[in-house]
Amino acid sequence: MSSTTDPKIEAALASFISDHPEIDSRDAAIAAILENWFTSHGYLPHGQEGTRPEDLDATNDD
Repeated sequence: MSSTTDPKIEAALASFISDHPEIDSRDAAIAAILENWFTSHGYLPHGQEGTRPEDLDATNDD
């Protein structure tokens, strides 16, 4: 995922990476940012476990 972007975006990305020591590369930072954005905007499911609401019915009752 390498590309040349606006310098202010690159600066923000560098700050993000320095604030998240577990992220070790530019590509990993971009992936983490995208995953967070997609999740918070409903494009990816949250990392919750369990049965999705649309899959619930009487057979799921315990």
